[in-house]
Amino acid sequence: MHRIKHLGFNAIKESFDRLPTGVCFFDRTGSIVLCNRRMYQLSRFLLDSDMQHLGEVQEALSAPARGIVRIPDIDNTYRFPDKTVWRFEKTEVTDRYGVSYIQLTAADVTDLQRALVQLTVDSKKLQEDAEKLKQLSDNAGALAREKELLDAKSAMHDGLAACITLTKQYITGEFDGMDAGVVCREWEKVIAFRDTIRLPARKKLLDSAKASGVTVRIRGQEPTDGEAELLYTAMQVCLNNAIQYAKATEISANIWENEGSYTVVIRNNGKPPEKEITEGGGLTNLRHRIENSGGKMTVQSLPRFSLAIEIPKSGNSGVNNL
Repeated sequence: MHRIKHLGFNAIKESFDRLPTGVCFFDRTGSIVLCNRRMYQLSRFLLDSDMQHLGEVQEALSAPARGIVRIPDIDNTYRFPDKTVWRFEKTEVTDRYGVSYIQLTAADVTDLQRALVQLTVDSKKLQEDAEKLKQLSDNAGALAREKELLDAKSAMHDGLAACITLTKQYITGEFDGMDAGVVCREWEKVIAFRDTIRLPARKKLLDSAKASGVTVRIRGQEPTDGEAELLYTAMQVCLNNAIQYAKATEISANIWENEGSYTVVIRNNGKPPEKEITEGGGLTNLRHRIENSGGKMTVQSLPRFSLAIEIPKSGNSGVNNL
């Protein structure tokens, strides 16, 4: 019977020593009652010897030996010379006979500490990314304002070009019966800059054509939203040039709807160009807007003028249109 009890105690002690956690029990005076192998190993780092009393361990933890580093912001946690990290905790326990003991445990939190460090690094990186996103957002706002300014300037250029052409026609008497009031109203639109740029592009085109005595013909399904804006802007530029240079009385646009875009060819019935067309303010601004939207623009001068544009449908441009 005594041998069975002895074997049972040895088995328990062996299991206790195999624990990955350091565990040590002290009596009320601080003397060791039971200590496992892991805690003894840690005590050699702390004391350079096996522990004998609770007080010396507490003193070593309050002023760690060289090579042992207290982890900031985490209570009772230390990095040891072998790069492992341990968290110490002291509690009071009572056995079944009512006797109290002090239990000191040391838990290996190396992986947890590594995860916390990585989390700190990731948090810092996220904060930096958030700052960059804020800067990008601010830049996007600036780009949007620049685009609005460019569009406004382009609209003003087109309006001025149309008014100048209309005025020349009135002065030279090129179109009989043109009323001076029509010319004045067109100039009023340009001068009232905000009203001009807010005027829907289609209405602006038709009003300009009507005032100039030019017929507008559109064949095919007209696009909507931003695609329509580009279409009518392109026709407005062509109208201005057709009146000024080709003396045209009709402008036409043929539209083909593709899977991801619209193809538009714009022509007029005026006289053909005498040489290759050099793109100026109107055509240059138009090309800039179309290519920025992800589209394409081709100008044909001979044997007759035509302007071919490809306008991507919304969501298919692949370009940031800020």
